Amino acid sequence: MLDQVQQHWMPWSAGIGFSLIVMLFCIRRPVVGRRLLAFVFLAGAVGHVYLAWIYPRDYLVFGQFTYLDSYRRFIYMILFRQATWMGGLMVVLHAYLAYVFWRKGALPKISILLSVLWLLLVAPLGFGSAFPASLLLLLGVIYLSKQPAELTEA
Repeated sequence: MLDQVQQHWMPWSAGIGFSLIVMLFCIRRPVVGRRLLAFVFLAGAVGHVYLAWIYPRDYLVFGQFTYLDSYRRFIYMILFRQATWMGGLMVVLHAYLAYVFWRKGALPKISILLSVLWLLLVAPLGFGSAFPASLLLLLGVIYLSKQPAELTEA
């Protein structure tokens, strides 16, 4: 883990810093926070297009960063072999969440649940998910879900 931090500390730090900024915007300016979350999920959709359909072998990189053996086995044995359709599902999920967080109106409960589940599920990827960036984004989503719809609409 320590050599991974030394090798990739700039993108890791940038991911954490950006997530902290998004979380703070979710708290201070919920409309801007929603738009930034939409950008995060849109970037995730684009990233999964790259991973699933262009270079699926790059999913294997995440296996070396995870803290849990069960995640490592899943990545190496299942996800890599089924990257096209599983990655496609992740593209659809990210695109849906990007749309929901970008549009005006109250956040549907299902989109809050999906984003919370996704951010919790990527946290054990550790360095591969810029841990604790996913937890910071999770706090922003939870804060937005507790606010009245009038405060989070543009």
